[in-house]
Amino acid sequence: MSTEQQQLNPAAAEVTSYYSWFPGEQYLTKDITLPDYANERQLIIYKIVIAVIVFVVVLPVLFATKEEIVELVDEQAAAATNNDVVPMAAATKRGGAKNKKHGTSSSSKRSNGKKAIQPDAASESPSKATSSSVEANTTARTVINPIISNLLNLICIMVIFLILFFNPNNLFGARTIIQTPVFTREECQYIIQMAHDASQRNAESAQRDKTSLLLQHHELKDEEDVIMTTQQQQGDVEDDNATYSNEQYQLHRLNSIIKDPSGWKKDRHISYPTTDLNLVTDPFTTEDRAYLAERLNARLAPVVERVFGIARGAIRANDIFIVRYDATKGQQQLRRHTDSSHLSFNILLNDEFEGGGTRFHNRVDGTYVDVNPNAGEALLSHAEILHEGLATTKGTRYILVGFNSIDRKDPLTGEETNLSLFASWLNFAWMQVRFKEGFEEGAKTRRRTSDGKVEDWQDGRYATSLFRDLAEWMRWFCDRYSTFQSVQLVEQKNFDDYLQVMDEADEKRREGGIGSAKQQLRSSGYANWFNGQQLFLDVSGNLKYVWKTRADNEDKFRGDL
Repeated sequence: MSTEQQQLNPAAAEVTSYYSWFPGEQYLTKDITLPDYANERQLIIYKIVIAVIVFVVVLPVLFATKEEIVELVDEQAAAATNNDVVPMAAATKRGGAKNKKHGTSSSSKRSNGKKAIQPDAASESPSKATSSSVEANTTARTVINPIISNLLNLICIMVIFLILFFNPNNLFGARTIIQTPVFTREECQYIIQMAHDASQRNAESAQRDKTSLLLQHHELKDEEDVIMTTQQQQGDVEDDNATYSNEQYQLHRLNSIIKDPSGWKKDRHISYPTTDLNLVTDPFTTEDRAYLAERLNARLAPVVERVFGIARGAIRANDIFIVRYDATKGQQQLRRHTDSSHLSFNILLNDEFEGGGTRFHNRVDGTYVDVNPNAGEALLSHAEILHEGLATTKGTRYILVGFNSIDRKDPLTGEETNLSLFASWLNFAWMQVRFKEGFEEGAKTRRRTSDGKVEDWQDGRYATSLFRDLAEWMRWFCDRYSTFQSVQLVEQKNFDDYLQVMDEADEKRREGGIGSAKQQLRSSGYANWFNGQQLFLDVSGNLKYVWKTRADNEDKFRGDL
């Protein structure tokens, strides 16, 4: 499809080929040259074909040598072997006929003491037979030394490996932090108000539930503090010997919600807790989610596709939530960590604070880069980049965060997402996360069984150990060979024009029949932002089980989100 056709019909361009058309291309800064993933992947295929031809066909011919094979053939022996059956049969026939003619039989001749004299071939001189009948036949054939052949095969495999993994398709996005506009200031303020409304509904509901609980259970004390292990909070284990009751646990959770900042959850993320609200399990409205989905589909998903070469329909938010950092109350910062996903984004919603920002660490040389986006800008990166949230020293900082899994198929419906093999099983950054998930879920499965035995090979001790080693090696590879960099995709002066162009392209796309209001399929290039959250997958991308918070709120994930 030509560039002119793509401009006239961007929807058709996206269906025909991913990565081939990005509506905001003209506004991208000159500081970065994004890979052309469609051409890069075609080039990889061409290079692999050439490598196979060179190492399997051409070089073996060049290294091959000719050798002569000498075979000694006894012509007389061969001729005798071919002819002695017929003469003997003929002689027998002639002898029988003669005997019948004279009226005598061979037995009567033997009875008379006369023997038939047969010629003795052995009586001939051996040296004479050899010199006259043995002839040397010489044939030539082409052969290659087995050592050279094996060496060429090994080099061919190494060259294919280098072609596949040492290229922009694999290395560009693995350690690149992208700064790109997603919301206007007015939209940011609207989203913050959405969060305040949801937190207020949370606080009112928690206060009602607490009052009811204390009325039913007079023995409970309001100051009761329940300490749970990490596994118990995640719902990974059942603790029959727990010293707290279910009612005490409920009171603890309700007090946590009511505690300042009121209505915000403080214990959803166990290892690295944040003060946050999930867009589904907390009381946001359907209109709130539709408002966000429309803008994320138009402005963020195309950037993921363009920058990382990932089909936008492959994006599934496994956890999407609004976080607040407070200088004087609640949480100020978040310590160094990685996220449990393939891609992460956080979008700054305000700038009425001091401090803050995100620090990304380079594991190779120990350096780091601090990124302080403008309000409405997203920081988008692979989740395995080590990072931390810097302390907010004054005011309150709000961000919209998404931990996004990149699926080859939808784990709930089995729907294909059009994710390229080059962006999945031929991409180290993607494979590293999938192997890490396989290791973690296999270990959890073994913990749930009394004897540690499992039915699925993926949960076995040797398999999970292999997954762990592969994940660590691939993370090292990306750390070592991918360029660690932070890039601003669009200059601030062009934000408004850029967002307008992105919105117009998405509107034309929907007018072209792709993704109506009721039918936005992943196979048609629409990300799943809400109802595919809080899932645990195995190494193959199949659903393993769901988070405890989803199991407790499954009804909220049904219907039109």
